[in-house]
Amino acid sequence: MEEPQIQKVYASWAERVQKAASQKINSRVFTAFNTNVDVVVHVNNENLNRVLANNPNIISSGLEEDFSRQADLIKTPEEFLSTLLGAMEKGKSLYTLTNSDDLLDWLCKSFPDAKEILGGQAGIVANQISSLGTQAVVYSRLMPPQQAALFKDEVLVPTIKGNKLVIDSVKRAARQSDQCKINWIFEYGKGVTVNLGGFTVTTPRANRVILATRPKNAIMSFSDEMMEHLPELGKQIDLAFMAGYHYIEEENPDGRSYQEFLDKALKEIELMRSKNPNLAFHYEYVPMKARNLEAKTLAEIGNTIESFGINENELKLVLDDFNFQEEKHALEKSERAYTLYKAALPIFRKMNLKRLHVHNLGYYVVIISKSYHISPQRCLEACLYASSVNALKAKYGGFAESKKLPEAGNIPLSEIGFKQLLGIKEEMDLPSEFLETGIYEGDDHYLLVVPAHVIPNPVSTVGMGDTISSTSFALEYSNGEKK
Repeated sequence: MEEPQIQKVYASWAERVQKAASQKINSRVFTAFNTNVDVVVHVNNENLNRVLANNPNIISSGLEEDFSRQADLIKTPEEFLSTLLGAMEKGKSLYTLTNSDDLLDWLCKSFPDAKEILGGQAGIVANQISSLGTQAVVYSRLMPPQQAALFKDEVLVPTIKGNKLVIDSVKRAARQSDQCKINWIFEYGKGVTVNLGGFTVTTPRANRVILATRPKNAIMSFSDEMMEHLPELGKQIDLAFMAGYHYIEEENPDGRSYQEFLDKALKEIELMRSKNPNLAFHYEYVPMKARNLEAKTLAEIGNTIESFGINENELKLVLDDFNFQEEKHALEKSERAYTLYKAALPIFRKMNLKRLHVHNLGYYVVIISKSYHISPQRCLEACLYASSVNALKAKYGGFAESKKLPEAGNIPLSEIGFKQLLGIKEEMDLPSEFLETGIYEGDDHYLLVVPAHVIPNPVSTVGMGDTISSTSFALEYSNGEKK
């Protein structure tokens, strides 16, 4: 591509980012069910070697194994360190679980400088949406004071008073008797070198490893008393960001079987829509512990919602779920916009979605149905808005505020994104205007390839995918251009 044409493409996208960053979310956003307290550790060579020096009996082993044991239980310090270093070596995000009190006690003693922040997809999204100046309503079965204190003052929560639905302050709704769900987050920057136990690892990109806990009463569904009030709740919101379905198991803590729990989840969505048929739902993916149940869960939930969010690493797990092995192998062989598109398309159709958002470092691949009532141009603008929000979150940490978004509008989009835009244009033999529009029209769908911001050495990577998915979806429904 000629230099003048390159500069024209860059200038076109820069102008669109500035316009997108000036937008405002005015849709009323509801989030459920996954909220918790995150304990954050910034991983480096010094603190990991201090851990090893204080625990000379630990031997980190198994790095030659597949590190992506996404939903396996981690029970020992050895398993934890091996998994952490394996993920760091690949620069990938990882979600793991523990039910070991001994391991949690060991982590507290080993990382005394860890910082507590609000976590869980529903919690993060509620705070971020509220920080952007719009109404956020969160629902969680557990709301202990330790967790409630971490929410923005403006965040609301549905409660039942005198057999009526009341939308109240989350701070006033805290319950002293509730358990607190705590997740450990281990973040690492790009280019971090760790020499530990005979292994040397240099991280190719910034990312994080999550070690999650699951208290018995952290049930990812509405309470029985809330069920009859869901139609009224649905009337008071415009879209719902749902997360936590990955907790469903064969036998659940509330005594329900898998099928009973799934049926209740589907009924909840139906009830919320009953007095608001335009209510839109987004489901943010997290790998299920019960891997054998994931394909059915995704298919059933997907058939009742509009939108689904996932990252490039998680996409391979869902390809496995639905036995799309050819697409998985192509993605594993060469991860790029084209193979992500080809991998996401059969999932999009299998789940009967209106919108599928794959977020990756430096660019997004989004597929929307031609029957989706939001135009592809509005969806792309919403993606650029989300990238702007995420850029500020990465640069400063915490939650981005709308008054600061113009700053992100002046941050250049990543070279990674433009390289992918050019690559898929050439691979699919698309017209040159694709480089400026980022939109391809297929037979039953539109493909959007959107360059995004990359902030070097981000202050935080926790909740980036949730932030991207939720803020783009919310902007689409804010006085969106209709087809």
